[in-house]
Amino acid sequence: MPNKHQLPFGVTPRSILIGLILVIWNAYWLAYAAELIQPQFLLNFVSLFFNAIFTLFILIACNSPIKRISPQNALTTQEILVIYIMVVMVSTIGGHTMMTFLIGTLAHPYQFSSAENEWSTLFWHHIPWWFVPKHNVLDGYFKGDSNFYIRMNLGGWLIPILVWTGFVTMLWFVLICLNTIIRAQWTEREKLAYPIVQLPLQMAQNENRFYQNEIMWIGFGVAGFFEILAGLNHLFPNIPAVKLNYYPISHWFQGKPWNAIGWISLSAYPFIIGLTFFVPLDISMSAWFFYIFGKAERIIRTGLIGQGELFMAERAGGAWLAVGILGLWGTRRHLGDVGRKFLNTRVSIDDSKEPMSYRTAVIGLISGLLGLALFSLQAGMTWRGIFGFSFIFLFMAIGITRVRAEFGPPSHEILGLDPARLITTVFGSRLIGTDNLTIISFYYWLNRLNVSHPMPNQLEAFKISEGARINSQHLIWVMMLSIIIGTLASFWAFLHLMYKVGALSVHGYIIGIGNEVFGRRLERWINNPVTPNMIGTQSMAIGAGITSILYFLRHQYLWWPFHPIGYVMTAATWGGLSDFWFSVFLGWLIKLTILKVFGLKAHQRAIPFFLGLVMGDYIFVSIWALAGTLFNIPTYVLWSP
Repeated sequence: MPNKHQLPFGVTPRSILIGLILVIWNAYWLAYAAELIQPQFLLNFVSLFFNAIFTLFILIACNSPIKRISPQNALTTQEILVIYIMVVMVSTIGGHTMMTFLIGTLAHPYQFSSAENEWSTLFWHHIPWWFVPKHNVLDGYFKGDSNFYIRMNLGGWLIPILVWTGFVTMLWFVLICLNTIIRAQWTEREKLAYPIVQLPLQMAQNENRFYQNEIMWIGFGVAGFFEILAGLNHLFPNIPAVKLNYYPISHWFQGKPWNAIGWISLSAYPFIIGLTFFVPLDISMSAWFFYIFGKAERIIRTGLIGQGELFMAERAGGAWLAVGILGLWGTRRHLGDVGRKFLNTRVSIDDSKEPMSYRTAVIGLISGLLGLALFSLQAGMTWRGIFGFSFIFLFMAIGITRVRAEFGPPSHEILGLDPARLITTVFGSRLIGTDNLTIISFYYWLNRLNVSHPMPNQLEAFKISEGARINSQHLIWVMMLSIIIGTLASFWAFLHLMYKVGALSVHGYIIGIGNEVFGRRLERWINNPVTPNMIGTQSMAIGAGITSILYFLRHQYLWWPFHPIGYVMTAATWGGLSDFWFSVFLGWLIKLTILKVFGLKAHQRAIPFFLGLVMGDYIFVSIWALAGTLFNIPTYVLWSP
């Protein structure tokens, strides 16, 4: 009979306390690595966060001797995974991929206004006073040698910190409600694979079997060997190393029409090869195939025909929206059940195992969306602007979540494909209006990269809770607590560092994002208003159409080899898996060879090796990031050229 420490719940006072301490530490680590380490270290730039896996590894290592000496006082598997989930939650808002963009946007428009750019007359009057910090506190932020904790600076940032923390809390809760509604369909009925959760579950659940597996340690050692050499080579160039990251090959294609191929590189990232091993062969094959197909299209259309702008980004935007719409369409019967349960609680649909009841989830979703709409309306947007932004944001969120649950790509960077870009393509900046464009620009941080998107991470947390028998109804509130504390801690970490060092002196993108939002986008939209871009809109429709056709063929013919998700991941031929296409190809080739030559049993025996390959890459890369943080030294970065 298990004692109270072994009950399968995981949400205990000590797990919450330890989790909150690690949430605050990770908020600081993410901020420091993104802005002060040179080159910038993006710990949450890929689907499986480096800082979260490293934290989990250290937590298990510290807990292991306690289990041997005093088992009753050791953390349970469920408690360890609850702490891991809390760290994942702060990683969805902290660091380069979210908080750098948010703070960099808030601090920029007043400090960099000038007589030449005329921002004061172009859009200042559309910025709500409660969005941004007071003018008199920005000198110390940008120049450094100051103190965030003096009364003036704290007071100047207090309102925007509270406003945006409330915004994040409401939006992240809306996505949790949406995940609650779709979870059963994707997890229990369709039984999607959730490849990203495999490593953390193996690390925490199968502790004895996993860490005593010699094959796993071989994979761990292989990845670790290359990363140790790479890190030492960065510090001491005389030490030889094998280049596994970007190896540019664009110089192979110098003459016409081949030079239209653009930037292209080879890579052999151990963690991407390892994660690709757990991806279905048809999806991984489709990813690298459509990348090469897109490059061939560039050679033909630009190099041979002489066509100018190809609008590949817009095509990718249409493809992602199609994935979201089709993903929701496939859930329509389940959504009908949820709707009936919402209208009549006596309907015999079991939602007792869900993170919250369907009725609560629907009420939370509707209330949250209404609250966000009123927030935007109060800020100055119109209802048509709110609807357009919300439609694109939500369907892209569903699309990203679907891809993560089914494919588990190592990265799903969707650079610059934000709602504002797609809306201006379809409707033109003139029709949208300066009021909408200004406020939407302050939302750009949500979708500039999409790599640490909260929605897929939340759904994966529910999958972990199911696999580890954690009480998800308790977990959901711990997740929300982590988001609130994590957002506040991320604000604190960035502002503490910026007032100390100065935003103008750091190595990250905290100044660059402001230039991008206001200088290269909003100013251009206002000064050069455009009408709807018909070619761009057609490209979006083409991307959506190709994705829909691939979905139809996939479901109609079992022999059809190409998966729509593979197309979506590389439709733009840059960003996301496009940067790692050759690593995906290697992972696909290795898995295919093992299955075809050695059989299914060999594939099963190889699983620990590839888990070790991923974990070894993560641990040693994180050690270099930690060394850079603790000792303030330039350090090796996994994906820097």
